[in-house]
Amino acid sequence: MAHNSSPQHQGERQDQGYQGAKIRAQGSRYGAQTLLISACVLLVLVAVMKFRPGEVLLAEIFILSASLVGVLVGFLKLREPFYSIYLDSDKLSYNHKYGCWQLQVSNLARVGVVQVHRQGECLDLNVIGICVRHEDEFLRRLSPRLAGRLLIEQRHFLLQAIKAYCHDGKECPPHWLVEDTEYVSDTGCKYTGLLAMFANRMKNLKLLTGYHILLPAAALDRDIWTFSYMLHRWQQDPVLTVSRLRQELSAASSK
Repeated sequence: MAHNSSPQHQGERQDQGYQGAKIRAQGSRYGAQTLLISACVLLVLVAVMKFRPGEVLLAEIFILSASLVGVLVGFLKLREPFYSIYLDSDKLSYNHKYGCWQLQVSNLARVGVVQVHRQGECLDLNVIGICVRHEDEFLRRLSPRLAGRLLIEQRHFLLQAIKAYCHDGKECPPHWLVEDTEYVSDTGCKYTGLLAMFANRMKNLKLLTGYHILLPAAALDRDIWTFSYMLHRWQQDPVLTVSRLRQELSAASSK
């Protein structure tokens, strides 16, 4: 079973003729600046509090707490991959600090913003949904380590979908909340452990939302509707979409 490593190495090929588009998430930007500024404020404040006579002011405590939060946020930002998504003419790669998954354009059946219906209202879940044609092709390229992490990180999307589904009085099976550790695909392939749990999650998500895989808004460089439309265009014409995206990103970086 082939598991993909992080495509950071692919990103390093940009200067060696890499022809895809590399997308950097908005949430991962300015990590170094946030860490540096917060650390400087923290050091200056500690020095002032140490050498200034008198009691510590409430404002100083507030600034100290904010600086510590800033250091933590900056550190977490720096731990994230520099690029979150690689879009090529033949595949989409989602780059996560625990690994990556890849989706061939030929395996993309449908893409859109995930929505659930509750009390007659249509609610967006702030995540892009992807429906695959062949689940085995996707699962064979997914590492158990990343599968386990995504099960945890994206659980709240599942809970929102379950809540909307059960609110209408429909029966909610208990296995939706705790995925089984065994799974057999439509083609007869057997999975166990974390991959089986992720496969069961894909099946449950398909029933609840119409999509198998979730691409969080935090990994995108634009709003979910615009990015969803871009992936739809990529599905229709991968080469042209990647070429235009490369030009767009190049123009934005040169400003």
